[in-house]
Amino acid sequence: MCSAFFSARSRGRSASRACADPLTSRRVAVLGLGLIGSSLGLALKHQSSPPTIVGFDPNRQASDSARSHHAIDRAAGSASEAIRDADTVILAAPVRGIIELLSTIGSEVAEDVLVTDTGSTKLEIISHAASVFSGRVGFIGGHPLAGRLRIGVAEPDARLFVGSVFCLCPTPDSPAWAVERATDLVEAIGARPQFLDPTEHDALLAGISHLPYFASAALMDAVGSQTGWPGMSALAAGGFRTATSLVDSSTEMWTDVALTNAGPLGRQLDALITVLSALRQMVSEGDAKQIKATLDRANVIHREWVRSREGEQTAPPAQTNPQPSRRFPFLRG
Repeated sequence: MCSAFFSARSRGRSASRACADPLTSRRVAVLGLGLIGSSLGLALKHQSSPPTIVGFDPNRQASDSARSHHAIDRAAGSASEAIRDADTVILAAPVRGIIELLSTIGSEVAEDVLVTDTGSTKLEIISHAASVFSGRVGFIGGHPLAGRLRIGVAEPDARLFVGSVFCLCPTPDSPAWAVERATDLVEAIGARPQFLDPTEHDALLAGISHLPYFASAALMDAVGSQTGWPGMSALAAGGFRTATSLVDSSTEMWTDVALTNAGPLGRQLDALITVLSALRQMVSEGDAKQIKATLDRANVIHREWVRSREGEQTAPPAQTNPQPSRRFPFLRG
């Protein structure tokens, strides 16, 4: 891989041509400088030949933090200013914030610019991007499965994405060059690209990302709203803290998730309610056999999942990083 950021590696092009590729990014705009946006900027600044990174965030504290940690070279006063002359634009805000940013910059983004995002849901963002850009711009929806449980401005981490999965959601209208450059971006920060259809992404993440948060919030609300909570809170320890830890994250972000992924999330909530209702019946009836069977089944599924992920960590990249053309025939040359 040549030293230039976003260089094509060996996808049918020589290294010398890749380094001279006019699509190689030299100026990146990051709109949204929370943990994800500022960590992306810092990871890109750690490249051997880093691009110039201009950031924008309406929160002055976030902009100042990103600049003081050298995650950006300059803080712009507006989204329009930040994207000026950029050849790559990263939208790193909550979902509805990303949709608003798309409307704001839609007519101002030049052709052949890669635009991507980090939103937790994809279908609504990608649909809006298609209507805003009308095929002029290479938009690839993205979602890094990385982060920390902390509200507010957090210190950026250049290694936040190393070894993590980064979902990319191309569509039949996605230019091949945009898919390639988005893939290069993901690999440059040490993440593993996983190619998904937007609808598939939202359905899968509803179960393994969105439902856990809402279940954690429901548990905290159900117990914490009881009159006996003061006494319970004095005894609550590691187990309760772990089970409710997801609550300590941005409620704005999770409200956006609920509103933009209502169907899949609703189905997952129904599935959880069904299991809880069954457990409630078993407890009422004192059905020890069925209670144990339910708990054993969950235990086995969890252990199998943990073992499979342990094996995944040692698998070679070729096995965990399928080329997009294998999943999306429309990207084949």
